[in-house]
Amino acid sequence: MDAIRFVTLDCAGTLVRVDWQPGRFATECLESLGAVFDRGDAESTYNRILQSRWREYQELNLSRDESIGDGFWRELTQDWLAKIGLDAGFLEPTLELAHRRLYGDPSVAFCLYADTVPALIALQERGVKLAVLSNWDYSLHRVLRILGLTDYFDVVVASLEEGVEKPEPRIFEVVLERLGADPRKTLHVGDDPLDDVIGASRAGLRSAFLDRSSPQELPKRICDLRQIIEVLDWTG
Repeated sequence: MDAIRFVTLDCAGTLVRVDWQPGRFATECLESLGAVFDRGDAESTYNRILQSRWREYQELNLSRDESIGDGFWRELTQDWLAKIGLDAGFLEPTLELAHRRLYGDPSVAFCLYADTVPALIALQERGVKLAVLSNWDYSLHRVLRILGLTDYFDVVVASLEEGVEKPEPRIFEVVLERLGADPRKTLHVGDDPLDDVIGASRAGLRSAFLDRSSPQELPKRICDLRQIIEVLDWTG
């Protein structure tokens, strides 16, 4: 069996714990600014607007331009405030607070698992080339930066920037091409049985399913990212 020389990792639920529900998050930001409104209506209105514009948002991500993506959220927030009857003067404070809460130190939405950095360091010490492959939008790069993860990875692939998502084989082919990797020498690690395990298998990669709630069953299932090193020993 070919030795593993490349490892691709999912982000949300694998490298990073995520707690972000758009409507709830926006509503909480607005409440913190002292605005008076119907919370239930505001949250559902936000989610409804976002859903109605999701196709537009998907297309904007293809530009790989953070300013364009940020512009989308600005316009959405402006329209949302108008629909729930609040003054446009809340726009800038809401956007500033949202950005600080999402991408500040600490972030209320994104945090590292305790096993993330030790696992990445161990993989680097093995000389393994690393990539992030995640069903995420343009903000993936920003989140990796604020959490200090960027320098661990040779390649970062966000699905919305590519126009295709896991478990489709094409998204795995994209990351393999950018890594210069042979799928037979590549291990994909993630927490979703369909997107990460079946998706990787369909593209010819090996895979390990991360399930922090269950005991390890090497080499196919791990409960801690640091066990990737053991998987390499089993499969290499």
